[in-house]
Amino acid sequence: MKRNIRSGVVCLMLAALGVSSCKKFLNVNTNPNVVQTATVQTLLPAAQLLVGSSVGVDLQIDGSIWAQYWTQDPGASQYRSLEQYAPGQDVFLTPWTNLYAAAENFFQLYKLADSQKKKQYMAISLLMKAYTFQLITDGWGDVPYRQALKGQYVDSNILNPKYDSQRVVYNGIIADIDSANKLLSTTDPVTPGTDDLIYGGKMAQWKKFSNTLKLKVYLRMSQVSPATAQAGIAALYASSPVFIGVGDDAFIGYGYNSANKNPLYAEESGLGYVQNLVASATCIDSMNSNNDPRLNIFYDTTAAGGFSGIAQGYEKATPAAGSFSIPSSYVGGNAQSASSTNAPVNLMTSYESLFLQAEVSARGWANPGMDSSLFYQAINANFNYYSTQLASATGMTAAAADAAYLAGGGYWVTYPSAGSVTQKLSYIITQKWFAMCGNQGFEAWSEWRRTGYPTFFVYSQSSIIGDNFPKRFLYPTTESTTNSNYPGFAPTTTKVWWDLL
Repeated sequence: MKRNIRSGVVCLMLAALGVSSCKKFLNVNTNPNVVQTATVQTLLPAAQLLVGSSVGVDLQIDGSIWAQYWTQDPGASQYRSLEQYAPGQDVFLTPWTNLYAAAENFFQLYKLADSQKKKQYMAISLLMKAYTFQLITDGWGDVPYRQALKGQYVDSNILNPKYDSQRVVYNGIIADIDSANKLLSTTDPVTPGTDDLIYGGKMAQWKKFSNTLKLKVYLRMSQVSPATAQAGIAALYASSPVFIGVGDDAFIGYGYNSANKNPLYAEESGLGYVQNLVASATCIDSMNSNNDPRLNIFYDTTAAGGFSGIAQGYEKATPAAGSFSIPSSYVGGNAQSASSTNAPVNLMTSYESLFLQAEVSARGWANPGMDSSLFYQAINANFNYYSTQLASATGMTAAAADAAYLAGGGYWVTYPSAGSVTQKLSYIITQKWFAMCGNQGFEAWSEWRRTGYPTFFVYSQSSIIGDNFPKRFLYPTTESTTNSNYPGFAPTTTKVWWDLL
């Protein structure tokens, strides 16, 4: 936080060399080969790529291991410390640095757009800054917020930003979303185009993103501050909001040229194409028991043609090659498949949006009685999102695969319409967990921390903290050594604000 984060245009040029390149050059303040004058058209995609890199690599790996979609290949050791629930502080340095760099770019984008009266750029910058800070605070808990991003002399030259509580950060996120909504409602002839890597400047979709993000923020507070969450959701629904639906998924696409690889695949290729990540038995066994055809999307088959996982944190004799599944190229997880480069990085999806709406209805906070319908719409949206991949892998249409799944008699497919709120939530969040396999790992881990669902997680066999689960990321050592307002070490077992389980 003490570093003067360089102009986003530099990172944009580095991103052209491969998104993961941004990891190595965040301390560079000038580049004699690149024009240093930033524009809204360069700041926006640069910041979005930094978010995509963070969500697609570090948060995806960390979240997918701790959400028990993936585990460490017993024959490798790249992510062994994550499975041991004892990562070092600097395991989380890259996402911390990249996310704060993204937030800095969005902050500077807002100021520049404001000076040029480009209100739609201002709106997107506020929404993406809000999204980015939710990732930061959900990963690390209390973080620099109100004094963050102000290291430049023109921005107060605050080199030791104070840490704010998660409650304060969440209040700031909501305020940014509200400010963005006012800007989105204005008429402005200047809108982004292809420089917006998420929606291509389609402001109606950004409005849906805004409403869905606000819904997610309030539901994340549902356990720790239910009255505030319920009131906020009631006010949101009173405005007749339109949420992200099928076709509105917020993602960054990759793979249109050899220099623009999916960031997870870029990480894998940088590690010599070694298959460090394999399928976790926690997810594989549950999906197998439900005859879930999405296994064909999220994982590759074994040599025998089925799907098999490895126990979380397994460190004993290495199973024979081909006897276990690995994450598929559709989610960017197959290190040996060049097709992994084409996998998108999802920020918010249609199925996530529908599961959020189903939860609101199940709680009775809005649209009562609609939870069952929304639950099944969410499952259908997940199948629909992978319609092309399903057809390629199984020869079935999304509709046919969805119908077969619902008719297959699996435990998690018959929604308990007459059940209690607790029973309903267990189905909604567990199905959300299935849907996010390999494509929204950090979000799935966050939802498990918030709700405790799924309930069938197992302790890692290599855990060195006993029968306990990690609940947060560690602050990087750069904070403890350079920020005089560093609050002190917080172990991975310390819960974040909204985690009451």
